[in-house]
Amino acid sequence: MLGRWFLLLLLSFSCCCVSTVLAGEANLELDRNQPIEITARQLEVLQQQRQSIFTGDVVAKQGDMTLYADKLIVFFQKNQDQIERLDAIGAVRVLQLDRVATAGKAVFHHLEETLVLIGNAEVTQGKNKISGDVITLYLKENRTLIESSDNHRVKALIVPEKNQDTP
Repeated sequence: MLGRWFLLLLLSFSCCCVSTVLAGEANLELDRNQPIEITARQLEVLQQQRQSIFTGDVVAKQGDMTLYADKLIVFFQKNQDQIERLDAIGAVRVLQLDRVATAGKAVFHHLEETLVLIGNAEVTQGKNKISGDVITLYLKENRTLIESSDNHRVKALIVPEKNQDTP
């Protein structure tokens, strides 16, 4: 159950890096057979509310992808075998190779297949960077929307690849 969500989170992060064209082509392959390891200081399972809450220095790893957060809440659908939504809260950071996504909160909606990075959202790959108040990844549409409030602006820094043959 949680494995499906984490795989989709990994896929969505990969799509974000590709769709924003931060550093050229990114050919990422996820091994769905790799185990997912989640560590936290505490796990609380609320069966009636259909929630699992990981708190305290949460680290979720699968292959070369790692998610860090202060809290990770998994919301299950009524039949409890499918994930409805997942909230990563506080100091959210997702790492894979030279890609890093950070935000105050990340929400993954399973049915809509959207990942929303909220609060000082930023995605970097190498020296390239995009940032805004909210970054929304629409996985079904292979589309990314970066938004900012009235007081801020969306920012993108795209560094061209240097020609290796030129001195």
